[in-house]
Amino acid sequence: MPRKIQVTLPDRVGDDLEKWAEYEGRALANLCNYLLEAAVKAEKEKNPQWAQPSGEQK
Repeated sequence: MPRKIQVTLPDRVGDDLEKWAEYEGRALANLCNYLLEAAVKAEKEKNPQWAQPSGEQK
């Protein structure tokens, strides 16, 4: 099930994200979802240990 979260951002970051989303013709929430998924994927590839379930870390 999708999880909803609330995030507080500095005004400048929020403004930049809104401009970026508008430029790409997508909703702000959609852009943020895309960016968060990409960041998590990159971090998992870089450091997969933190993504292991408890007790399975190597």
